[in-house]
Amino acid sequence: MKQKPIVIQGALQSEIDLLLEQVAPCGRREIGGFVFYEGTLDGYPVVISKTKMGEIAAAIATTLAIEHYDPAWILNQGTAGACTRALHVGDMVVGERVCYLAQYATLANRDTDALNPWKSDGYRSLDGEYISMSTDARLLAFLRGVEQPLNGHVVFGTLGSGDVWTRDTAEVDANHARLGVLCESMECTGVYVAANSRGVPAVSVRVISNNELLGETYEPESAAVAQRYAVDLVVQWAERGEF
Repeated sequence: MKQKPIVIQGALQSEIDLLLEQVAPCGRREIGGFVFYEGTLDGYPVVISKTKMGEIAAAIATTLAIEHYDPAWILNQGTAGACTRALHVGDMVVGERVCYLAQYATLANRDTDALNPWKSDGYRSLDGEYISMSTDARLLAFLRGVEQPLNGHVVFGTLGSGDVWTRDTAEVDANHARLGVLCESMECTGVYVAANSRGVPAVSVRVISNNELLGETYEPESAAVAQRYAVDLVVQWAERGEF
């Protein structure tokens, strides 16, 4: 029986360059303006997908990957900003669930035409629920059971996601307190919405690239940590071949 590939995603070129160096190439396809690199990793079929930045692009890229490759599962990896003082640049967060952060109403401002930057406490959708999704239980069990490849800090928890880059420390603290998010990215929700709607297991793993709470500035080289982590996970999966 033909093996289903694992789709490994990265939003930026810097988030897939190391992966492309590790993969034995088989081909390159451009579908609907999105690029997919086909190959093998430790003999197992993989597809490296450059999703581009943002929730909408990530959802489209994920849908295309599912339609054209019928993957066993999707590994969304990349960088994220920390939402807790317990994490530092280079630490890894494995998503047990994702929570949408760009879901709020601004306060009415009657006194001036200037934009009011402050948000209300209404981080809820119209039906009264947060937009959040859990990682497939079988996939999460596999991730918990594998030998963790990093010498650094690896934690499991909730990833925040939205088309935002939050630098205000009060808001970062509020997101952590209100929603329990450990870090903030720009693609995870779109990936989970697309994958869950088609019944394909997906997980987001993120390396901390900056921590505004601690004054740790953005470190682009941290992207390599997430890619090495992804490679090791796929190699361990290839040894098992199933959940």
